[in-house]
Amino acid sequence: MTTPALYTAFQPGMSGASPMGVADLSFQSGIAMEKCGEARAAQAAFHEAATLYQCFLEQIKKSNHTTTTSVMTGNEFSYVTNMGSNDEEKIRSILAYICIRLAHLSHDFGGDSKAAARLYKEATTIDPHPSSIAYDGYGAAIEASGGDLNEAVAAYRKALAIRPNSHTVSFHLAVALERLGKVDESQSIMENLRRGEAQTACLVDSWGYVRWHTRKVKPPEKNNVLRGTREMMEIALDAALDIIVEENGLVCEFGVASGRSIRMAQEVLPLNVSIYGFDTFTGLPQAWGNEPAGTYSTGGIVPNLEGEVTFLKGLFKDTIPAFLEAMGSYRPLAFANIDCDLYSSTYDILEGLHGRIVPGTILLFDEYLGHPTWRQDEFRAWRECCKRFGWRYEYLAFSLASKQTVVRVIDA
Repeated sequence: MTTPALYTAFQPGMSGASPMGVADLSFQSGIAMEKCGEARAAQAAFHEAATLYQCFLEQIKKSNHTTTTSVMTGNEFSYVTNMGSNDEEKIRSILAYICIRLAHLSHDFGGDSKAAARLYKEATTIDPHPSSIAYDGYGAAIEASGGDLNEAVAAYRKALAIRPNSHTVSFHLAVALERLGKVDESQSIMENLRRGEAQTACLVDSWGYVRWHTRKVKPPEKNNVLRGTREMMEIALDAALDIIVEENGLVCEFGVASGRSIRMAQEVLPLNVSIYGFDTFTGLPQAWGNEPAGTYSTGGIVPNLEGEVTFLKGLFKDTIPAFLEAMGSYRPLAFANIDCDLYSSTYDILEGLHGRIVPGTILLFDEYLGHPTWRQDEFRAWRECCKRFGWRYEYLAFSLASKQTVVRVIDA
């Protein structure tokens, strides 16, 4: 999600008073930290900004009821009393946007969908003109936290009332309706999406695949296909822990970028576990969908991470063999986070590690489904390698929200 256009109209020059200047800087810091993959730091900055903006709004209310005396002094009082209602609306919109960012971080990075639901709901009440994103996020967070599906459906309907052509919201609504047993309305929406462009038809195709492979899973697990990245990471690492601890199994990530998911893994794993991160740090080696070659580049700079993390720079087909040879003694692959998008890169990873993939190996694919070319990318590479190397596997979790899938190898 990008910074809202309204923010460009609310520049630091507007904040003549010190509290507004600090709030503005905290907001900008949160945006920058989130972009750099430092989610915890981003949360702290957004919380500070939200507190300061809220305090400023309360000062505005006080100033509207002040006659002869004010609790504010100097520039603060002058700025507040000269503020128009339109400017106050801008602050409320920015505060709502911060709630949305915090909600996303709570759900995707923190694994706390209930907190995300509260924050999305708060955004809809603060904003003078609530966004479709806030209502859609609220509905998804309700579902992810095991809440009332009827309440989620009501939120999706409000989101569509604001943005009728949103295929993402329509898809969320259709899935929720299907789960509620309102099959006719759900099928009508799904059929419209299926007839749409590739970016909409792929959602229906993905849901069909997930539905089939979760048909024997009992609630509440079956009802949670909107997990965030943190929850998927926890499911994967928990399943891999025995091999990690008992067999000194390898923990690897392919496609590091800013290091966001490695930070996540560090919070889940024991402190003494080593993580190996593979990346060129110059972005995608070739175009993928609408993303040109070089997307996700960090300019060759590796993330600044503490703990037992080793980075290996270069193409996977070059770095994996060198890494395994330098290791000396045999260590099985316990866990791999495969976040490289491309078929060729995924195939290189699986081919390079085939001798280390054993029964119990856990793979977390990041772009496994939910995008127009999903059947031709990571999904295809995995299926082809399973056929080539004789692997059998089972799915442990899907997420339509993060497009991720957790796989456990059961025979290799």
